Amino acid sequence: MFKNLDVIKILGYGISGFSFLLVLLTFLLLRAEQNKDREPRPLIITMIWRFMLMTIFMVILNGFISLPLFNRNVELQESVTQLSNKNNFEIVKGLDENNDKIDQIINVNDSQTNNDSIKMAMQDIIDKQNKALDSIKATLTIANSKPERIAEIENLKKEMAINYKIILDSNSNKKLRFSANEKIKSLNYAVKRVAITNK
Repeated sequence: MFKNLDVIKILGYGISGFSFLLVLLTFLLLRAEQNKDREPRPLIITMIWRFMLMTIFMVILNGFISLPLFNRNVELQESVTQLSNKNNFEIVKGLDENNDKIDQIINVNDSQTNNDSIKMAMQDIIDKQNKALDSIKATLTIANSKPERIAEIENLKKEMAINYKIILDSNSNKKLRFSANEKIKSLNYAVKRVAITNK
């Protein structure tokens, strides 16, 4: 039952892990004494009882030590959220700037827009957009955000990818490209709403 127990990993949790091991050892001692054919030995039962009292003391001590740390964790989480918001705000600003650059590229005549060097410039901007969205997703993950927020960023990225294809498509005219870029701008607004929060 406990053969695959990773003691080193459990001890890695500090006093909590150590307390757990003491409780487990108490259980194993009692079970071993019960499994014997003869009557339980009073001396062994007394020793197990003392060991159990020490275990209870360790668990209570762990509770007292963990309580201030729990309050500190809340403060640390708030700090991480603030840093996450600041970082994501800068990234979203960059997304808006990238869309403005795409607008400028699209604004040239259609024959130039289909030029390979122009398309490469657009692809470069789009790659930066995708990296920015991945950074937002990573920041939210580090900040321990709700999975729904991280999933929403991924969904917005997929919607943007559809419009990026339109922008890069040789058969798309200027009007279609502008329309796709406007949709991406509105999606960027949605990204900002998801990426920056006080929660």
